[in-house]
Amino acid sequence: METITITLNGREVSGQPGMTILDLARESGVAIPTLCHDPHLVPIGACRICIVEDERSGALMASCVTPIAPGMVIDTQSPRVQERRETIIKLMLASHPDSCIVCDKGNCCQLRKVASDMGIGLIEFQRIPQFATVEEVNPFIERDLTKCILCAKCIRACEELVVEGAIDYINRGFSSKPATLNDLPLENSECTFCGTCVALCPTGALTEKEKTYRGATTTTVRTVCPFCGCGCDVCLDVKDGHLTRVRPDGDSLLTHGTLCVKGSYGYDFVHSPERLTSPMVKENGDFKAVSWEEALGLVTDQFKRIKETYGASSLAVLGSSKCTNEENYLLQKFARCVLGTNNIDNGSRLYGSASHVSLARTAGFAGTTNSLDDLEESQVLLVIGADPTSSAPLVGYAIKRAVRQKGAKLLLIDPQRTKLASWAHLWLRPKVGTDVALVNGMAKVIIDEALLDGDLAATKSDDLEQLTNGLQTYTPEHVEEITGVSVQQIREAARLFAEVSRASIVYGNGVTQHVNGTGTVTALVNLALLTGNLGAGGGGIYALQRENNGQGACDMGALPDFLPGYQSVQDAQAKRKFEDCWGCRLPDDKGLTALEMIDGAKEGGIKGMYIVGENPALSFPRLALVRETLASLDFLVVQDMFLTETANLATVVLPAASFAEKEGTFTNFEGRIRRLRKALEPVGDSLPDWEIILQLAKGMDYPMPYSSPQQVMDEIEGLVPKAQFPSGPGRFSPVDYVPESPSSRDGYPFTLLAGTTLYQFGTGSRTSRSSRLSKFSPKAFVEVSEPDAKSLGINDGDVVKVVSPVDEVTAAAKVTDALSQGMIFMPVSFPESPVNGLFDIVLDPGTKTPALKTCLVRLERIANHG
Repeated sequence: METITITLNGREVSGQPGMTILDLARESGVAIPTLCHDPHLVPIGACRICIVEDERSGALMASCVTPIAPGMVIDTQSPRVQERRETIIKLMLASHPDSCIVCDKGNCCQLRKVASDMGIGLIEFQRIPQFATVEEVNPFIERDLTKCILCAKCIRACEELVVEGAIDYINRGFSSKPATLNDLPLENSECTFCGTCVALCPTGALTEKEKTYRGATTTTVRTVCPFCGCGCDVCLDVKDGHLTRVRPDGDSLLTHGTLCVKGSYGYDFVHSPERLTSPMVKENGDFKAVSWEEALGLVTDQFKRIKETYGASSLAVLGSSKCTNEENYLLQKFARCVLGTNNIDNGSRLYGSASHVSLARTAGFAGTTNSLDDLEESQVLLVIGADPTSSAPLVGYAIKRAVRQKGAKLLLIDPQRTKLASWAHLWLRPKVGTDVALVNGMAKVIIDEALLDGDLAATKSDDLEQLTNGLQTYTPEHVEEITGVSVQQIREAARLFAEVSRASIVYGNGVTQHVNGTGTVTALVNLALLTGNLGAGGGGIYALQRENNGQGACDMGALPDFLPGYQSVQDAQAKRKFEDCWGCRLPDDKGLTALEMIDGAKEGGIKGMYIVGENPALSFPRLALVRETLASLDFLVVQDMFLTETANLATVVLPAASFAEKEGTFTNFEGRIRRLRKALEPVGDSLPDWEIILQLAKGMDYPMPYSSPQQVMDEIEGLVPKAQFPSGPGRFSPVDYVPESPSSRDGYPFTLLAGTTLYQFGTGSRTSRSSRLSKFSPKAFVEVSEPDAKSLGINDGDVVKVVSPVDEVTAAAKVTDALSQGMIFMPVSFPESPVNGLFDIVLDPGTKTPALKTCLVRLERIANHG
């Protein structure tokens, strides 16, 4: 590619066509001040601070919006440039309050820095008073528009990056300001409180509302967010051993400088007064604090006793999709080499196993096939069984950017109206549990109308013929009878997906937590293969993971049937490789999955359990039975940051460090390795999970030779295959729609959909202890359709009882138009109303994943909200 050469401050420099003067100056090490510019935003030249002079014409131009041209002679510090910049800064300061000393922005204020660099102090201009009172009750963002310099960064970030459009300019002249529609408080607008605008604001106009520390900090640690499977890069600001704020990493190629409300404001749990600070042992029904020596001694003695008395298979370990790769690797090694059992599983069993099993079998890769950048290049995006705007906001942003900025078409399949419904080109609302039939119907249309990928049509492979035969009964007419989706919409969806060259598929828990989740994932792979979109650029399959290391925990072998790297426990060659490295004999048989452990304990086969970073007393189905079973174990040890509902049932509780207090790596849903860095010392006597596991192994006469997570990763890299994308063409696998076991609706007329909410996370163990999130979304709720609310006499805010055949919970009613009649929705994140307890234990026969997405319930009104 040809380059363009210009003269910059007397020196010839060259750049690529399309670069601006500011781009080339920065690349060449020449500093030009800016206030409205950000590399993630489209430049608009609003502040004019970046003006430079072209010596050929004498023109002054904004460098951030002026492309370089051959022969330019640019001076960035000419007298005219400096005079104009000084005037502009003085005019800004004339309408800016004299509050620098008490302003929260402090030394981070870019206006103050530019003024200081230019030697501007007192100004001679008459001051222009600004009056901007904003009444808001949200606990996240504080607006002081007297400090606004109209750079439009907040507006552009909301529109271009997050694609929410919650704010824009209103009024004109001196009255102009960024505001919500009708100038309402943020909590009454479309704002999701992602915090991106606060991070980008160059002055103190936008700041955190409830701050633990005011002023600038000197220590910043780059690390990764501990919540969903996106694995966003974050910057932790630290002062005096305290985490003061979290900001998006502006240099991140993954996040484009964005976060969500949990990533920006959900970290307060790190300093919760409920953090465990010392090991505890239960005596006579009460916990008492003990030393690490006493606690570890009791755990190792009990594990040895149970193993010697009942055998290694009487012990089980439940690992965590929130712990690091290194910790999950050590935990499975502890289970196999120290305890001698393959009874090891992790929390992603509840939502991720359908993906790992089906994708590995059909796509040749146990996870997402493409990068998030590829998603934005798709021409059609099929989103099924997922609400990424709440469960994986970074993915939600990417989908909206693809639609708004690149003209992509969104094909949404969801019985519930989510935020993406208004973005959809076509929205299908199938009956709950009929996704396999719908996807099969689309596949048949693609085959019948010869819309297959050209290369595939030419090869006519045997497995394609098997698929074609297996789809014979899935005519659009028959699929309409099953799903309730019209023949016309089925055909339209199939054509929409197949007639472009780049189409992607995004799915989540709405697929994987059904009892036939493996079948739906397999059907989706067939759809991608038929259209040539498996792993192709701008195409691919995106399997969303609920938690930050759901992918990595499985990659590391915290599974009952796989060693690290998805190498079967019954593969003799793989076993021998690990035995040689670890110096132990590995067990032969497959172990128990998470829910099978509970069944084994109930039947008396499992005597002891070691649970790390998981809370099955809230996350598993049929909670009364699970809690009773865990309490009946001979010995239960729980390792966690808090005295959770599960920890309360334990004999020994070991205090674990938070994400901010340890090193390691996570693997996000794309398969990217994300680096976790230590910012704080562990609170009290708590320790990182990896250190606790090493001490337990040492106490059981199997010392492990590691002194840091890096040493663990070094071993992992030598033992685990590094396939990051599908290695082969994939294969078709016909799959039939199997109706879910019919349940009697007698007395249970409603279908409950369980899911996520933007302002809470998981079962709430951390977010319920994050003060700002709890203030904004403080109590459990159940969404009820308007017709159902009217027929039951339920008003917004009424307390209702949700009753299933196995349990009941209470919550406040929210009347909504987002649901069809006969359906209700509840988030799973409120410990006081444990939704998962409403589900009976029904397992996917292949993956043993419990069905935790829908069940039958009834509603009973208890009281009015007044």
